[in-house]
Amino acid sequence: MTGPGAGPGTPPDRLGWLYTLVLASLISVGISAGGLYFHADRSLARPWAVAVDVCTRVHPAEQSAARERCLAGQFGRRGAVMATGAGIALGGAVVLVLVLPLTDRRRLRRRLTLPGAQERFVELCDRNRLVGRHRPRLVVAAPPVRQAYTTGGVLGRPTVVLPAAVAVAHADPARFDPVVEHELAHVLARDVAWASAVRGLIWLPVPAVLAAGLLEVAFFGLNATYLAALGRTALIAVVAALLAAGLLRRREREADRYAADAGHTEHLVALLGTGTARPTRRSWLLARHPAPAVRAAALGRPADPPGGWTHGLAVGAVAMLAMSSAAALVGDLFLTGQATVGPPVAVCVGSVLLNLGLLPTLLRRATAGAGGWWRPVLGVATGFAGAAFIATALPVPGSSGVTARADVSVAMLVAALAGALAAAVAGLCVLLARLVVALRPGPAGWRSATYLVAVAAGVAVLWPLPALASVPTDGQAARDWLVFALPRTGWPLLALLVPVLVGLLLREGHRRPASQRDRGIVAAVLIAVLIGAGAAIWRTELFPPDTLAEANRMAQQRWLLCALTGWAVLVVLAFGRHAGVGRALTAGWLAGTAAALSQYLHALLTGRADGLGTVEAHLLAPLVWLGYLVAFTLPFLVSRPPVPGPDPSSSDRHRSAVPAVAMLAAALAVAVLGPGIPGVYAPVPAAPNGAAAPSAVPAVPPVPDATPGPARPGPGRLLTRAEARRAAGAVRAVLPRGWRVPPDRADSGSSRIDPSACRPLAMDSYLDRLGKAERVRERIRYATVPGPTATASTELVVEIRSHAAPVPVSVLAEAESSRRACPRFTARGANGSAIRFAVGAKPPPTLGEQSWRVDYRLTAGSGQTRITGQSAFVIVRAGHNLVTVYASAIEEPLDERLLGAAVEAAVAGLTG
Repeated sequence: MTGPGAGPGTPPDRLGWLYTLVLASLISVGISAGGLYFHADRSLARPWAVAVDVCTRVHPAEQSAARERCLAGQFGRRGAVMATGAGIALGGAVVLVLVLPLTDRRRLRRRLTLPGAQERFVELCDRNRLVGRHRPRLVVAAPPVRQAYTTGGVLGRPTVVLPAAVAVAHADPARFDPVVEHELAHVLARDVAWASAVRGLIWLPVPAVLAAGLLEVAFFGLNATYLAALGRTALIAVVAALLAAGLLRRREREADRYAADAGHTEHLVALLGTGTARPTRRSWLLARHPAPAVRAAALGRPADPPGGWTHGLAVGAVAMLAMSSAAALVGDLFLTGQATVGPPVAVCVGSVLLNLGLLPTLLRRATAGAGGWWRPVLGVATGFAGAAFIATALPVPGSSGVTARADVSVAMLVAALAGALAAAVAGLCVLLARLVVALRPGPAGWRSATYLVAVAAGVAVLWPLPALASVPTDGQAARDWLVFALPRTGWPLLALLVPVLVGLLLREGHRRPASQRDRGIVAAVLIAVLIGAGAAIWRTELFPPDTLAEANRMAQQRWLLCALTGWAVLVVLAFGRHAGVGRALTAGWLAGTAAALSQYLHALLTGRADGLGTVEAHLLAPLVWLGYLVAFTLPFLVSRPPVPGPDPSSSDRHRSAVPAVAMLAAALAVAVLGPGIPGVYAPVPAAPNGAAAPSAVPAVPPVPDATPGPARPGPGRLLTRAEARRAAGAVRAVLPRGWRVPPDRADSGSSRIDPSACRPLAMDSYLDRLGKAERVRERIRYATVPGPTATASTELVVEIRSHAAPVPVSVLAEAESSRRACPRFTARGANGSAIRFAVGAKPPPTLGEQSWRVDYRLTAGSGQTRITGQSAFVIVRAGHNLVTVYASAIEEPLDERLLGAAVEAAVAGLTG
């Protein structure tokens, strides 16, 4: 080991990727907090909820584009609030970056001047090649400062602060140099300002969430909506806190390692043992510094390889949570284009964060020759799947119309699929890291090129994730997208570049003779192609499809069989140790491509080719599915330990792969073409035929006539019960889609009316004296189907009364007198709730012999809990009959056109 005064050690690892993950966590917290605030502020959330209910009712599922245009304004407002939350979170981080260095300086109001310490500090800076703006200043702090630390802002030079007890020992290299080398390692990492901010970022997320939900708790108390949002955001906050604390601890270990590489191992261990180092008062999870004993023990053993299970766990969790937050934000801001904007943005965010979090450590791991690749792969899969489960069970408000929470089984399914995709990305990162180390490229441009390739491959692998996220709301739509739309998208076709990339790995076996190395592999590829492509062609020739459904199923069988042909070659060659990773991947890809090409040539020769559609069905779709099979296999492939000793080069070992490939390919062909593989086929989506959908309002069942009477011509004649029922049911013909006939509810007469003089108007008392002469009374209640948020609603109550004697004119005259005498009133229920009514009048319809109308504007609650509505009560008198139609609209305008049509239909129904 070199002694003190030796050259600088290995530069400390720059942890910029970890800072990126912490920042992504903070932005996710801001987005979630913004969504929580939006829904807590009813002045923002109520118009949004009304728009969701109304637009969903007006535009059915098959009119998704029209529905999105209808919702775009309100969803854009919610997206703006969520973006504001993200901006506030970023602003808080910026404030911490600027303010915390200032608070550190306030601790340095008492400074000492020690020329000897300054001179020794300059010597150590020169030895570590710290010049220019990166050269730190030295400040010797008087008590009570007892620990050395480094501080600094974004601009300006960093400052190394030494306590007086360390500075006065500048002549003793055993006490002065190790401490200074440790602090200079922080300067060399160039993250002093960010590290100062991360200390405070630990405490930002939870207050942000609590503050965002103050309105919700203040007006509505603790409820499921707030607790779900709080639980989800608290998870992000905990992940951010753990990441930040882990980042600071790793930063300290890197600085210790740097000081040890400079020749101060024994002295640093002695200082840690005497308690000179900063003590740890928090639990090990949130501690900013490892315990001195842990730091000393770490210096006495080889450095642990970076990128273990816990590291992968944090990376996967942050990437998934950031993806879901980004998808919600972008989906709201660009609702009308979310199908083309939202998924790419979310997938790119996930791919960038996964690769930034994985590749730096995996490159170091590969350089160090460390094994155990399964640890980071398993960690990423676990973190990604766990966060996907939380995101599905407790989703952030997103662009799907409303928040749809999945049950546990569906959330577990989505989590498992998401974890498999994340493991595939991690496997690609491991493969790229090993490739870069094996090729030993020059530094110029290779790091950037590696990251670009990794991000592009990650986007290709994660592309189906947004479709999987729709499983809780529409599983069949997600399945159709995977089968029919996925092969047509652009990013998965990056799999066509796989042979070019993995072909570079062929160098791993350059020591073996090519003639012996490739003979068995070529034979295995040919056998697999003959079995896979031949079985599909044989099935097509013997059993040609007769219907569109059969042709669709057969096409999917061909896709799957071609992909499985290449996958079988890959599995046998790689897991049977018949070839290295590069040759196994290349051979599998060649087999799948050859099988797909054989299918396409057969279609051309038999006249079944039909332009680009045939190319897509026979070539592109199989290659896309083969790409995903390869990606899902990579985690297991790269995690296998290397073969001990030199690889055998005899051709017998390669030829032994042929029977295994033949048996596996034949078994897969029988499974695909015979009984089939359950769950992998999807029927052709039914095209809309343009026919009108059946009405959502069920037919009103006829009521037997218990009191038949003589038929009289005209609308004023005396009606039977069946005739009155038909007249009330005639309204359903004018109602649009989205209406139903719910069970009728009896009017409650227990409300207290203030002032009491308004009770005749509020309770329709002017109609009571007709009850004794009433012969028939039929009533039907119509209402809109409850929307996703159940906020906006409209209902119509149609009542037909037929009396033994003609209805007198005085009834409606008394109703008008009651209306004029009562401009406003309040109805109070038994539970203390109050509804305020402002009375008005609009012209009644010119129907029947006489008509009358009264209008109300109603209000309940106040402030954030305020609910508004409109209602109208129309009476039409026609001889023996009285038609009443009551219409009410809550949190949406009253549809005058629909009210008029309903009254006309009911009056017209009197004539039969």
